Amino acid sequence: QRTKKNNIIATYAAGNKVRLDPAFSTGYSDLTAMPKEFQNRWVVPGDENHTDIPAIADYRQLQSDSYLGYAYTAYNYSHNRIAKGDFIRMKEISLGYDFPSKWFKNMALNSLSLKIQGTDLFLIYADKKLNGQDPEFFRAGGVSAPMPKQFTLTVKAGF
Repeated sequence: QRTKKNNIIATYAAGNKVRLDPAFSTGYSDLTAMPKEFQNRWVVPGDENHTDIPAIADYRQLQSDSYLGYAYTAYNYSHNRIAKGDFIRMKEISLGYDFPSKWFKNMALNSLSLKIQGTDLFLIYADKKLNGQDPEFFRAGGVSAPMPKQFTLTVKAGF
């Protein structure tokens, strides 16, 4: 007799808030120069007239106003940099199959089954303000990178 063993598991959490990483600064390195927040700042000309997202100051502006860094700090820790921590995650999908035992009557093999499993595949829902950051895994001052996907293939043979 053949058997299919399939599972789908989703997890969720709701009701918490997450502080976004402090992306705005008076200086940037190669690693911090282009977070996703910068891509969404001003999309079309004129957006800068209707936004509360700060401009990126150039070197001359920073030299002439030594207090400009305080504005970035204030923005980084304002209500604008808080997102909902609610999420729904596709935690696991597994597909399994036990091959019919009659296939193995005249063999040393008595049984054979296969299973493929994917874990932490994707977020079904998370606040768009997170820009791909994972609300489930925190670090000081913000959230961490998304969970790595994991795939497993299991072959089970009985002799």
